[in-house]
Amino acid sequence: MINIENYISKLIDFLQYQYGSRLLYVGLQGSYLRGEATDNSDIDVMVVIDELNISDMDHYRTIIQSLEQSEKSCGFICSKADLANWNPLEIWHLVNGTKDYYGVLRELVPAYTEYDIRNFIKLSLNNLYHEICHRYIHAEPSKSITKLPGTYKSVFFILQNLYYLKHSEYIATKAELLPLLDGKNHAILERAMELNNGISHDFSESFELLFTWCQDTLKSL
Repeated sequence: MINIENYISKLIDFLQYQYGSRLLYVGLQGSYLRGEATDNSDIDVMVVIDELNISDMDHYRTIIQSLEQSEKSCGFICSKADLANWNPLEIWHLVNGTKDYYGVLRELVPAYTEYDIRNFIKLSLNNLYHEICHRYIHAEPSKSITKLPGTYKSVFFILQNLYYLKHSEYIATKAELLPLLDGKNHAILERAMELNNGISHDFSESFELLFTWCQDTLKSL
């Protein structure tokens, strides 16, 4: 694993040198932010550059490749104007799931409402439901078995949003959120954490749990 603080510091130095005053924001997302990173974790960084163009992205790729473990680089880059025009459905999760290292993200994003958060949950559930049903029917069973642990990862983000709608509180990590849940929500996050840790499971049981949770959650919204 990398020292994420050193990594971000080097990255900001390179970005400031390359883009100067056009660099508006650098933030950290994902498992490194949540303290859940492993040796296999991606490095999720968000960058905002004023008037971003293709040449800027070429330079950014070169910068990333000069840093350690560049193969683990991930994240999101955009322009100030594009971020201002972003779909507000994603903004609550974006600002709460990103730590500011350079600039202030809340000053760059559009406004959002509870209606947007609810629709983000619905859209995420729709996509998850479609993905698992499509693969269950149209892919080889071995592919469904292999892909299921990765598919379960989105459960946590949906549950974060659901919990906020009910309690007006953002819970940053899986370990913090799990004891606050009950019933099927607790069971689905617990299974997601087990799968993420490589614990063996019964595919049929895990698939049914995810499928019925999607159905029940959609019905509850």
